[in-house]
Amino acid sequence: MEILFRSAAMLGLALAILTQPTETHAPELTVDDVLARHVDAIGGAAAVDAVRNIRIWPQVVEPDFTIEGDYRATRDGRMRVDIYADGERVFSEGIDALGGWQQGGEGAAITEASETATAALDHGIAFNIFGLHDLAARGGEASFDGRATVDGIAYYVVRVVLADGFTRYFYINPESWLIERHRETSALHPDLDAEERPAETIESDFQRHCGVLRAMRTRKIDLETGEEIQRTQARAVVCNADPGTLAIGRSDFVSPPE
Repeated sequence: MEILFRSAAMLGLALAILTQPTETHAPELTVDDVLARHVDAIGGAAAVDAVRNIRIWPQVVEPDFTIEGDYRATRDGRMRVDIYADGERVFSEGIDALGGWQQGGEGAAITEASETATAALDHGIAFNIFGLHDLAARGGEASFDGRATVDGIAYYVVRVVLADGFTRYFYINPESWLIERHRETSALHPDLDAEERPAETIESDFQRHCGVLRAMRTRKIDLETGEEIQRTQARAVVCNADPGTLAIGRSDFVSPPE
């Protein structure tokens, strides 16, 4: 009888445990939680905010050409990128105090850029210098767009809308808290072909520059065709250079990348 009683008591205890409410999953994070973990993972808000200007030398590969670039941008909203092919400057564009501009190579006339092209350059400043922690202060907003499993990773998907309405979806790895992918609908070269198409950019080869972890390689995929439409490799990154050395105005002389 003692054994039976003990068994019945154990069974009752087990049933009591099984019927108690249990926490099978960690509490769901808020979008602010996810962004905070992402910013911490790349170096912290203070490190991001300390970047006053940035210069990147990328190689860009597309189906029909390979070019070298010299990209500069500042926290006050100015930028310039020069494109070189076989050592010759073949195209430049930027934003200065007068607005967006472009030039079709050395010696060509400087013209005003379209609103679409200027907006695309401005989006580059937003994502190359600023962090997602100060999005609201700059007129943007972030919200959850659910979870999405890609290549076995259940990403947090954060929908970011900039002040002008431009929307990008960031895929944040729940283990590393890095943005490994982003998706948007936009034109690859707005002033050459204004058609906007959905694309995914895959980011990799994260390296720390000026205290901030950045992706040095990207692959851009057309989501409708599955074809790779662009690949980039950042060959060097410099931050907080003397502003006088950036040659960021529309008429400034620039030397080709080494």
